[in-house]
Amino acid sequence: MRKILAATCGMMLIGSLPALADCKGEVDEAFGKLRGSKGFRLETKIINEKQGSLTMTVDYLLPDRMHQRVSLGDSTSKMETIAIGDKVWSNQGQGWSEVPPNFAEVISKQLKETVAEPSKSKLEYECLGETSFEGKSFLAYKAKLPAAPEEKVKGDKDQAPEPDNIQTLYVDKASGLPVRNLVTKGDGSDKRLFDGTFSTPSDITINAPG
Repeated sequence: MRKILAATCGMMLIGSLPALADCKGEVDEAFGKLRGSKGFRLETKIINEKQGSLTMTVDYLLPDRMHQRVSLGDSTSKMETIAIGDKVWSNQGQGWSEVPPNFAEVISKQLKETVAEPSKSKLEYECLGETSFEGKSFLAYKAKLPAAPEEKVKGDKDQAPEPDNIQTLYVDKASGLPVRNLVTKGDGSDKRLFDGTFSTPSDITINAPG
């Protein structure tokens, strides 16, 4: 549960040297606008070649409220987590229970550091400019993401290391808000490892389970 939250938050907040610096500022500004909204939703599909796939919907009401719903593979059952301040509840399919304080503290800290506060990411973004994606026009940005440790090649020293994955962020031109966040394999296959969609529904509410 904690690993899923950390991975998702981490995925969320991802030319010449001057151009890279300018592009990072534009990405930070887009996520700053998202944090400034009343609330937002991130719907994702994550694919791990060894562990399978999961779909996840996370609602945020900043600074300290989150409701996460996760389904593994094609399963219709969901695992849920609610965080409000320093309290966290979990439902793994057998009803809600409060998470022990030490685990709740870790989750609350991750929520604060990776979502509520300004990004501390040091990724360098390349400006792709106005880009067409799935029939619509966006401002797009690209960054290299180091391959996860389990993806790196082990053993033969003569084998080439696993290439960096590629993150592409699509930002709405009118609102300046992030809309889509993709991570693809950097081996030229463009296979999606992470596909996240941002939205800002006006009816998000997050309350302690009753």
